[in-house]
Amino acid sequence: MTRMTQGNGLVLGNSFEAMVQRSQKGQVFLRKGRGFSLSELKKAGLDVDAAKKMHLMIDPRRHTIYDFNVDKLSKLAIENRAMLKKPVATERAGSVDEEAEKVEAVEAAE
Repeated sequence: MTRMTQGNGLVLGNSFEAMVQRSQKGQVFLRKGRGFSLSELKKAGLDVDAAKKMHLMIDPRRHTIYDFNVDKLSKLAIENRAMLKKPVATERAGSVDEEAEKVEAVEAAE
């Protein structure tokens, strides 16, 4: 299984395929699925936006949770944790006191 990466180092998930179980005459078989279920993404700690950034296929119609799919997603999420973190909000440029002074100055000028 080869892994592709983007220029920013984000590991793409197109090499990870969702597997689903089907049964025939009492025997259980695995086959390739259309995509990962929303429940599997949630259990692995990923949201839909992060999955789309990693080019993972999502199947919103499927509601099953398979542990082998969750394990794959968890490993992929751990590899990409640093890339998928949301930027920390920095302190605003001006404080509340400075903004109040600006408003008072504008009102005084009028």
